[in-house]
Amino acid sequence: MKPILHIVKKYDDKQAIEIIGNQARDNAYGVAVVFIQNAVSSPPVSDARTCALAQDAKTLDNSNKVNPDVELISYDDLLKLIFSVESITVW
Repeated sequence: MKPILHIVKKYDDKQAIEIIGNQARDNAYGVAVVFIQNAVSSPPVSDARTCALAQDAKTLDNSNKVNPDVELISYDDLLKLIFSVESITVW
């Protein structure tokens, strides 16, 4: 089996973060989460590969602060990730 990918638009989506965290604890194949559209200052999700688009690397206050535990990826990296996973959920 392949990992699961979650793409999250709203950094404060509590339901999404809770479900992703539960899946990450229970999934032996891995879980990845990509935050998009100014959500890169979000804290990483425990036990999941937490990424953000490098092109969106700014917080809500438009500073260039990015959580150091969040891996920045390019659009090309996102496409590679999309085609390498078992399933994708967009929040």
